[in-house]
Formats: sequence, C-alpha cells, structure tokens
Amino acid sequence: MELIACVLSKMSSDGLCNIVCQTKDKTQYNLKISKEEENNILINHIYKFKLIKKEGQRISFHIESYSDINLLDGAKQDEILREFLPSSPYSFDEGMNQIYEYVNKIDNEIIKNIVSTLIDKYIDKFFIYPAAAKMHHAYVGGLVHHSLSMLHMADGFLANYDYLKKDYLYAGVILHDIGKAIELDGVYNTSYTVEGQLIGHLVLGAIEIGNVAIKLGYEDKEEVMILEHMLISHHGMPQFGSAKKPMTAEALALWYIDTIDSKFRVLEVELAKVNEGEFTDNVSVIDKMKFYKA
Repeated sequence: MELIACVLSKMSSDGLCNIVCQTKDKTQYNLKISKEEENNILINHIYKFKLIKKEGQRISFHIESYSDINLLDGAKQDEILREFLPSSPYSFDEGMNQIYEYVNKIDNEIIKNIVSTLIDKYIDKFFIYPAAAKMHHAYVGGLVHHSLSMLHMADGFLANYDYLKKDYLYAGVILHDIGKAIELDGVYNTSYTVEGQLIGHLVLGAIEIGNVAIKLGYEDKEEVMILEHMLISHHGMPQFGSAKKPMTAEALALWYIDTIDSKFRVLEVELAKVNEGEFTDNVSVIDKMKFYKA
C-alpha cells in the first residue's frame, strides 16, 4: 500500500515511533516505524510512504520505506504540494515558461547571463517557494506569482516612462527576491533560516549576484554593481530593511512596483473575507487601515 501524506505529529510507545499523518482529503493515519528512523521523519513534511498492513486485534500500518517529496524534481513537487496547500494560479511549468520569456527579452548579455544562471541555480525553489512566511504571497508558488505580477507592472512602467532601462528593470524584478531561496526554509510551515534572520534576502541576493559575477568573469562590470544596488535598495527605506535608498531610476521603480504588488495582493485576500457594504479588518501592511468593499 502506498500513501502520500503530511506528517502532523510523532510519539514513541511500545518501542516504536507512532506517526500521525494526513492525506490530501484530510484522512488521518497512524503509522508505525522503528525508533531508529524517528529523527529522519520531520513534522510538517510530506512523504510518500510504502506501508505494510498488519492484522491483529486491530489493523495497523507499518512503514516499509518512505521518501520526502523534497527529493523529487520541482514540477512533481509542485503537483503534490498543490494537493495539500493553497497555491498560486501558475503551475511550476507555467511560471517557469513565463519567467524565461522575460529573461529572453533582456538584451545585455552580462545581465541576461547573471539572471539565467541564478534562476537555474535555484530553479526548484524559485518556482515553488512562497514569497513570505505570512505577509504576502504566502502559498505554493507565491514567489514566482509575485515576480510575474511585478513584471506585468514593469511593462506598464516601461511603456509610460521610456527613459527606464528595460534590461535592468526586468532583471531587478526577477532577481529582487532570489535571496528568499536562502532566507526561507521551505514551502510548508515556512519559517526563516539562520541566514535569513541574520543577513536577510536583500543582502543574500546581492551576495549571490556577486558570486555569480565572479564565476562568469564579470566582477568588474558596472552591470553587476547596478544589479547589486537594486537588490539591497528594493525595500526603499532603512526602516523597511533597505541597506541603501534607491539611487537609480530602475531601483526606484523596482521599490514602487514591489510595494504595490505586495500590498494589493494582501488587500485582495482581506476584501475576499467580507461582503459588499462591509469593511475589512485593519490591514497591517497598509498602515493598519481598513477598507470598504463598495
């Protein structure tokens, strides 16, 4: 018997480890495994179990083998995760195809190579991870959903302000949260890693750009410095976590686009909770304001 389920809890008794897990249809199972394997199975992780059904005074299920879905390729992980958790409107393949359409619009080879190298490096995380643990786009594929929404807005900025440099704006949007592949620890029950708490995704992303630039032989190129600046300044102000204020037109546009999408996606969620003619609760990311649904 095979079972794909999320581990809810573990408890030792009778020389075995009892694992309570839940399938996508919310059915719960109590599985048994040797205590030696207990530490290898993690709570809030989803596993594919191969079970042995044992008859006795009551039926019990013993784990013969198991594999964490984290070991699967990104598209398969995405398919399984969507059965258990809220998710973005873009599947793994859809998100990847659309992101690479924008990568291919970048003409500058230095910028394009840096972007494509980093996306390839974090491909299984970038197209699956949420954009945050709780605040905005906190669901499967939230990171790529956020990035694509921003790219669509960037198109509008470029159409209205033709002095903006397309290559920098597209690259900045695509890479602005690449550090979250390091800052966050996964998709389910998402929390922040030690690096995420001590350094943060803005600086982690800039470090990644610097490392890739060295690898590609671009370390002395201005394009590298501009991209690093865009990442460390994309929260706009020091009180919001920026190491620098935006000092290029594209960095300023990136800050505003990021702010708009993160806040409006949260507002969408809050408005969905109320009926027409009612107010939302105070929205923490929008100055704790409440909004009327007309």
